[in-house]
Amino acid sequence: MSDNLAGRNILVTGASSGIGRQLCRSYADEGASVIGTARRTGELAETAADRPMIATITADIATHEGRSAVVSGLSQPLDVVVHAAGALGPKVPLAEYPEDAWADVLHINLTAVQRLHQALLPWLSPVATIIAVSSSVGRQGRTPWGMYAISKAALENWTEILAQEWEGNVYSVNPGGTATPMRAEAQPEEDPSTIPSTADIMPVFLYLARADCDASTGSKLSARDWLDKDPFA
Repeated sequence: MSDNLAGRNILVTGASSGIGRQLCRSYADEGASVIGTARRTGELAETAADRPMIATITADIATHEGRSAVVSGLSQPLDVVVHAAGALGPKVPLAEYPEDAWADVLHINLTAVQRLHQALLPWLSPVATIIAVSSSVGRQGRTPWGMYAISKAALENWTEILAQEWEGNVYSVNPGGTATPMRAEAQPEEDPSTIPSTADIMPVFLYLARADCDASTGSKLSARDWLDKDPFA
């Protein structure tokens, strides 16, 4: 435990597994007060295990009721929000993409982010930092990633526009291939030991959460560029 992020209040979506879970635990280990939200109560309990600095809110942020539950669970202004929740959808050519899946993935990866941001406005510090978890295929479209890639590209455009409007800082971070349950679903043939773990990619997220972070708002960062760096140096 350290106090590098002491006094920082951070909300993380998608906190029940993968990058979202690791974000909660890494932020808490640096002294931040963290709220993790996701749909699955049991997995959220695992996220918060042995970390008293992590509070949890079970909610589906894709719904109005879920977003309201998140807002109702807040008790102090937020300094950082990390949008880590996401949906993969089927990996098929666009000509074969199911209509329902198209709408669902777009809604979860983009629309829910916008609507949650709007709902959180009364709780955001005037200089709060907003971080969106992007993807390599959001920066360079590649088949057969379909709506996942398209929605992540749109999410990056969302951060570009928000950065022009928001007084605080707005960033997108491409984690690169990371050993997560979603990655295992997308690439079942891949050996997870050959790619970075969720803990490996934390330095850039820790740096961006600092009150004195000097990265330019609107920046698009890549977690792979920060591997093994000290985010508090």
